[in-house]
Amino acid sequence: SIKLMQERVNKVVGRRELLFLITHEDSGTPSRRELVSQLQSVLGTQGVIVVRKISTKYGQRISEVLVHVYDSELTARAFEPRHILRRNGLVQEEAKKEG
Repeated sequence: SIKLMQERVNKVVGRRELLFLITHEDSGTPSRRELVSQLQSVLGTQGVIVVRKISTKYGQRISEVLVHVYDSELTARAFEPRHILRRNGLVQEEAKKEG
């Protein structure tokens, strides 16, 4: 089950900052891709969903998930750190040069 705990609208950056409490009784902590697909159906949004943080306490099947929802991918790329974009699949990993 997914429960919205906190919602904040950041007008300066142009995003919604959401905190969810997710119960996952039958399995381990869900992946970022699974969370994005579940949250798209719950929120009914076509915006870009970026999972910032998944926090699960040891031995519990409850996770706190911090999510940013942007209107466009361009805005998300401008404000989110590169490693967060990479984790969410919005930026491809570059091949390292040998030298």
